[in-house]
Amino acid sequence: MLKPGGRLILTDWCYDYWTCRGLDLWLRLRDRAYCRTYGASDLERMLQAGGFDIAAIERYKIDWLWGMMTAKALKR
Repeated sequence: MLKPGGRLILTDWCYDYWTCRGLDLWLRLRDRAYCRTYGASDLERMLQAGGFDIAAIERYKIDWLWGMMTAKALKR
């Protein structure tokens, strides 16, 4: 748990890229333990609902297959 004013930096796969959407579908079909991949707007909504102010969310490609996002947020 973060105290008010605490900083959160979170990096994860990003559903906003078509390759990650394809991998998300494949994993949902193949792995019962897998839940889903989220997009930047999903992450922003979840962080705000969790009491965070968003400083930035950056999306970027690692290579032709992997798309990532990093969010920086402050706890209210």
